[in-house]
Amino acid sequence: MNTIYENEIIENKMTELLNTRLDARALMTVDSSLSENAGLRKVINRYTYTGAVETLAKGEKNAVKGTVSFVPEYYDVKRYQQTFEYNDMDAMADPYIVDVAMQGAVNEITNEINEEYFEELSKISTGYSYEGDAVTYSDLVDALALIDCEVDSELFIIMGAEGRKQIRKDPDFVAAKQGEIVYSGQFGTICGIPVIFSKLIEGGRIIVTNKNAVRFFIKKSASVEQARDIETKDNTVVYERHGLIALVDDTCSVVVGKKIGDLTWSSTGPTGNGKIGFVPDEAYLTHTYVYKINFTGVVFEGDKLVGWDSVPANTIITPNAVGDVFTIVELDSEGKATRKYNYTVTEITNG
Repeated sequence: MNTIYENEIIENKMTELLNTRLDARALMTVDSSLSENAGLRKVINRYTYTGAVETLAKGEKNAVKGTVSFVPEYYDVKRYQQTFEYNDMDAMADPYIVDVAMQGAVNEITNEINEEYFEELSKISTGYSYEGDAVTYSDLVDALALIDCEVDSELFIIMGAEGRKQIRKDPDFVAAKQGEIVYSGQFGTICGIPVIFSKLIEGGRIIVTNKNAVRFFIKKSASVEQARDIETKDNTVVYERHGLIALVDDTCSVVVGKKIGDLTWSSTGPTGNGKIGFVPDEAYLTHTYVYKINFTGVVFEGDKLVGWDSVPANTIITPNAVGDVFTIVELDSEGKATRKYNYTVTEITNG
């Protein structure tokens, strides 16, 4: 007598977990210097030289001395970790479960790295604001002229779905690329620079940069550890790596975005006791405001600002020093930037 068993075929189908097909690690420089030295903090100094060349007669001295200033930014090492559990019975029921869990853990860490990479790119100090509803080929040409980079071969352009749509409709781009095959992830070049697509870039924002701009400092390479309960047959798998991601050099980078409107205030300035008062020019409850002090990046219309401080109604803020620049941004109901105002502290009164 033959016994017929039910035949079940399991298909290994993994739900999409990546926030973008772009692997940001390939767009960064990997640096292992942290693993060679003690410490869990990295200080990135961004330098600015100011000086003047003078034509001098015999025996004369320079009237203007060159100076170097820098803004330090502190980064702490992070532990990127994912943990999952499974039982032997689960693995026997579906042999793919461990592989899928491992890939899922790796994807989650990749998502975190991708988001931190784009957060660092948002700190790029050179920006080009285009006017109108769409970015054009001419805008990109003008933006490229702003960066201090003699060799274009190391540059790449990153844009999102909206920017890609706008460029594809631009008549100058269409004329230049007519007949070219469009393929997934990258659709050729603009101004001889390869273009990469990521859905983490929102709106019409476009970033031009290179691998030297952002570094992934590795403190400890990736490792996998496992633990097992021999009675319950429960297994625990831990995947981890240690490091930090930092913008170290943006001299060959530029961010392109839609020009943001101007925000005005009815009263801004010293109020006594070394503080500054901010009062908006219209009904406060209908808007949301955020601010940063000495912000070095660029804000465009439609940006979602992460890590900014909220401005309470009729707030009083204490500046650190004369020369501090307050960047105040108005947000819409979706948390996107609509208007911007910069205020530079010229005096601090105590009274």
